[in-house]
Amino acid sequence: MNLVIDTGVLLKMAGAGIHSPLFVAWQAHRFDLYLSHEMLSELEDVLSRTHIQKFVHPNSGQRFLTLLAERAIFVQPATQFPHSRDPDDDKVIATAVAAEADYLITVDKDLYDDAVLVATLAEQGIQVMQPGPFQVLLR
Repeated sequence: MNLVIDTGVLLKMAGAGIHSPLFVAWQAHRFDLYLSHEMLSELEDVLSRTHIQKFVHPNSGQRFLTLLAERAIFVQPATQFPHSRDPDDDKVIATAVAAEADYLITVDKDLYDDAVLVATLAEQGIQVMQPGPFQVLLR
């Protein structure tokens, strides 16, 4: 199973570590995690922010980034893909399309609450899901 996980969810995984069901499932090889270098750079930027470091210790954030760099499968984002109403989210969509992801896991309302985008991605075989329902699916 191929997944693309947005920055918000990755951030929660970094903070929770072994207490994150998604992190544990990924470590148990229950799915392949696809990323783009653009997504990794965004996560690195977010993890460097002082207000984020109150929730994700810099050492934990760096360990998570290293793990992603070692274990995630990197793709070049697609050039043709459906666009989000928030252009900042396009890198996630382009990565999911390039990865031929089965699921795009997100907490971003601009992704999961856009019926046209969700339908267009579903036509390409990509289901947009929030972490909770996806974790139920994993059980």
